[in-house]
Amino acid sequence: MIALGVAPRPRRPLSERLSPTELGAAVLDGELQRLGDDVAPIDLPVTTRSRARALRRAVPDRRVIVSDRSAAWIWGWVLPVPPLTTSVSITARVPSPERRRLRAREVVIDPDETVELDGLIVTTPLRTLVDLARHDTAPDAIEVVARGMLEHRIPPDEVARALDRRTRLAYVRRARALVEAAGRLVAPDDLSRC
Repeated sequence: MIALGVAPRPRRPLSERLSPTELGAAVLDGELQRLGDDVAPIDLPVTTRSRARALRRAVPDRRVIVSDRSAAWIWGWVLPVPPLTTSVSITARVPSPERRRLRAREVVIDPDETVELDGLIVTTPLRTLVDLARHDTAPDAIEVVARGMLEHRIPPDEVARALDRRTRLAYVRRARALVEAAGRLVAPDDLSRC
């Protein structure tokens, strides 16, 4: 029974309550599923927020932004969990050892290009599409960008405008070609904002 005016204590994550051996056994037995650096019950739906929570321990510094493929995984565009990719704003003043540990790329990014999900700072879907188009060289990059445009109903011309937002971006020509190719994979009706 909870007394009035007293908030319940939050439960510690499973990864903190069970030993690594117990966690591994529960995953092998099919009772738990790996979710980034964390685990979750197999019958629990995997959501954007649960994926963000799974990476929160790996990125404790709120100045570090989850970006590129890791952001695409959080938004649900790629499986399985990719290696962690992060960015930091050039104005954030994150020490070099921390940036190197997280392999964080310094970027010019505005506050409206990030969102907080359960304590984790992540690039918005639009900024994630821009970053993927500019930097992702994986064979499925076009499909991932198309999936992102479809999931969030972001038309290719909106991604192109986001590329135009900054005049000195590198790899813009490559990004435009990739966005154009991804746009051909998605029917215009699927992108309409109803």
